[in-house]
Amino acid sequence: MGDEKRDVAVTDAGPIIHLHEISRIALLGVFAAVHIGQCVWDEAVTSGRVSEPELRNATLFHRHIVSPEDIAVVTDATASTLHRGEVECLALCRLLGVSLLLTDDLAARSVAASFGVRPVGSLGVVVRAFRIGRISFAQAKECLDALNDISSLFVTRAVIDLALEQLAIIRPDNYE
Repeated sequence: MGDEKRDVAVTDAGPIIHLHEISRIALLGVFAAVHIGQCVWDEAVTSGRVSEPELRNATLFHRHIVSPEDIAVVTDATASTLHRGEVECLALCRLLGVSLLLTDDLAARSVAASFGVRPVGSLGVVVRAFRIGRISFAQAKECLDALNDISSLFVTRAVIDLALEQLAIIRPDNYE
């Protein structure tokens, strides 16, 4: 196991859903705490996407209600077409002073960066888990392939291959 500092993150529904779809939601444990706004929570558990007891019983996740006023501040500043959950995430980052946003949405990633918030997607969570020694190269490759083949994450094979190259750079002796 690595000694890397375990950051605190705010998450959008995407990484929760996508990692759950490949039975790897526990990989979010590479973070010390993951904060979730109520809108994102609702999106994640809607239609049985993720089991509500699974999220509720995990001590990693901290649910928050973000006020309409706090959401309005971010909405006014972005003037974008982000969904309510993504805006809620940015408002939560601002309120909690968190500089890491877990999201697979390209527009949210771009806006987050403009707010000084570092976006990390589901693939980045897998790479981080490998980098800190939580999973082996073979497990990381399996996760990346599953995100492409099984999950509802829209990602091209070329992007998966780039993530695999990152793994090889981190520990070239593990690359097969």
